Amino acid sequence: MKIGAGVVGGLVVGAAAVYVGKPSTTSTTTVTSTQSGTPSVSTITTTLPGSTVTSTSTETSTVGSTVTSTGTGSTSTVTSTVTSTATGTATSPQNALLTLSTTESSLVEAMAEALIPTDSNGAGAKEAGVLYFIDHQLAADYGKSANMYTRGPFVQPGLTGPITVQGITYTGGSMFTIPTAGTAYQYGMLLRDFWRYGLQAFETYCNGAYGGNFEKLSSANQVKALTDLYNNVPTAFNKIAPADFFGEVFFMTWSGFLMDPLYSGNQGMVGWLLTGFNGTNQGNFYGEGMTTKQLMVASKPTRLKPASLAQFQQASGP
Repeated sequence: MKIGAGVVGGLVVGAAAVYVGKPSTTSTTTVTSTQSGTPSVSTITTTLPGSTVTSTSTETSTVGSTVTSTGTGSTSTVTSTVTSTATGTATSPQNALLTLSTTESSLVEAMAEALIPTDSNGAGAKEAGVLYFIDHQLAADYGKSANMYTRGPFVQPGLTGPITVQGITYTGGSMFTIPTAGTAYQYGMLLRDFWRYGLQAFETYCNGAYGGNFEKLSSANQVKALTDLYNNVPTAFNKIAPADFFGEVFFMTWSGFLMDPLYSGNQGMVGWLLTGFNGTNQGNFYGEGMTTKQLMVASKPTRLKPASLAQFQQASGP
């Protein structure tokens, strides 16, 4: 994974499937019509999670009538013509914020960009839509801490000195953990709140230590601020350990860059294109005419164009 101008960690193809929840598919349709004689204008706005489609229709009616009256009877002839035009705009459901506020989303995107920047190697976290992956996961099971044990005891890792847990005293303190180790999260709060507290505290720290919001800092100071976060430098961090928050941001940025596009990240499969991962393409998804066995025994590796899980499901049919 790229951090600043360097590379750390090993190459991981594919992506972790931890905490992943599918985005909502609920839709709401609102119809507003305004009429004033002729013509009439109707505006229909359809809003889906992450999708807004607006169409405007203009109708012009011409009515002519001839009335012939004889005694108590009458006949009426009415002719009318209607013309209509429609225009519309739409945004992808992947690019809609479901949980994060405007301020929070700006900070999350800036942190993700600092961890995986766009450079000569290829597209980074912004192009991959990591922001939307994180936001959508916070709105789903991940943000609700689903399938996680949350009844304690809650002992933050890295504490020194004797610690007593359920009547047992550990003289050496608690174990130090590293990002993505999977044991750093020891809190009795939902991950959605964990992120909210962490973002607020980190922005406050950046203003105090570096004179401005993280997203406004220079690239060098952004790297320094993230390094401070990893090293637990901030002393007042709003109920959570700074390094624990860094670990979660690091893990979710990595996941959003390499996860299947089905989950709103890795848009355009830029993460897979960078790492050479082929996704669900096993040799013939795009008609390459190769078998899995041929690829396995070939003397030279073949780089396949990646295919996503959503594409595979569509190709497989119902």
